[in-house]
Amino acid sequence: MFQFKSIFGKLISAYYLIIIITFILLGSLLFGLLGEYATTEKEEVLRYTGEKVNELTVMLIDNYSPLVERLYRMNLESYGTNTQSLIIVIDKTGEIFAISNPRYSYLEGKKLTKEQYGEILSGKDFKRIGDLKGMFSETVLTIGLPLIYNNQVHGGILLNTPIPEINKMRYEVFKLFMIAVSVALCIAFILIFFLSQRFSSSIKMINKAAKTIANGQFQNRVSIVSEDEIGELAKTFNSMAESLENLEKMRSSFIANVSHELRTPMTTVQGFIEGIIDGTIPPDKQNKYLEIVLDEIKRLARLVHDLLDLAKMESGVIQLDIRKFDINELIRLSIIKFEKKIMSKDLKINVTFEDEQCMVKADMDGIQRVINNLLENAIKFSEEHGSIDIAVTTKGNKVYVSIQDYGIGIDEQELKYIWDRFYKTDKSRSKDKSGAGLGLAIVKNIINHHGQEITVESKLEEYTRFVFTLEKA
Repeated sequence: MFQFKSIFGKLISAYYLIIIITFILLGSLLFGLLGEYATTEKEEVLRYTGEKVNELTVMLIDNYSPLVERLYRMNLESYGTNTQSLIIVIDKTGEIFAISNPRYSYLEGKKLTKEQYGEILSGKDFKRIGDLKGMFSETVLTIGLPLIYNNQVHGGILLNTPIPEINKMRYEVFKLFMIAVSVALCIAFILIFFLSQRFSSSIKMINKAAKTIANGQFQNRVSIVSEDEIGELAKTFNSMAESLENLEKMRSSFIANVSHELRTPMTTVQGFIEGIIDGTIPPDKQNKYLEIVLDEIKRLARLVHDLLDLAKMESGVIQLDIRKFDINELIRLSIIKFEKKIMSKDLKINVTFEDEQCMVKADMDGIQRVINNLLENAIKFSEEHGSIDIAVTTKGNKVYVSIQDYGIGIDEQELKYIWDRFYKTDKSRSKDKSGAGLGLAIVKNIINHHGQEITVESKLEEYTRFVFTLEKA
């Protein structure tokens, strides 16, 4: 039905073994307790009966007559029948005076040994399990009580009941217990079988999906909707598969983008230089085209520089030069740097500083690069005559820097991809001709290396706001 090497086989075997061992232990404990309970209960009944026989015997002694003796023996027989015991009454010499079962009347007049009646003639009672020193052919429970008359011992009472009679109740109760256990085991086996099968089938499904992903089929997902740990594992697996799929797409896109970004300027440079050498481009226009060549070479240099920096950041090679500086002053310098681009689009820059000076602890060059990149993007994607809001606020030991433009915005579905290398939103492609899609990836890595956070909010055709945190000095 199942292999013990599989998870299903191991689970169901372990469950069955635990249940069986539990029921065996429980049954053994119950069997012992039932025996103890039955013996104790029977002992209490015999002691109570012994007290009644004592009272009956005292009445016989006080009011002796043949009629009273006959009634005495009838009551004694009745007590013996009701308690399923053999009641023996002895005098103070150990001689049997009366016996409850007429079949044993031949024993009357015979003396019991001290080994048989014990210390009851000395006023001590006893409890014994055995054959009463050879008197019975089977094991019996014997309760011995002294016969008290006028506060003196005048004999003894021995109440004997067979152990099988005691065990009969125990076996009856245990029989019902075993029936209940059998039914419970059958139900438990069925439930455990299906639960284990369901558990193992989920694992098999995830394993199968993992194998397909290992073969490069990253689009495969598992459809487990349970709310338990298996469901969580399925969600994590699907998240991993999505990440791997995106990583594979990014890898392919990375190769394609790098090839494209390198090929385009190199083709341009090659074409213009060949045109100058073979005379296709006249001398009076050569300077113009050489300037284009220079721009393309600078663009290539920036691309290579950004790629190297990004690779160093992702590998953890770059060391941060942490020092204290005024973030407000750094923002002012960035605005001055882009003054020409700001004026060319007639943009209004709204700057809000909580304090005139705001000192932070960070790598100044890295944060300068972050601000420059975010501000350049804000300028690039703002409409002419628009505005850009820059704000610096503090909360606790954190400084929050916000840069917001009111341009084309970013679609909600694309927000989670903007930090990927070479990623450009569809709407940004028409406006971002010179960029390679590395800026935000570099920004994200710089902020992460500082142990800080950067978030983005955007609404298509309305605004885009980037907020990053720094440690307050």
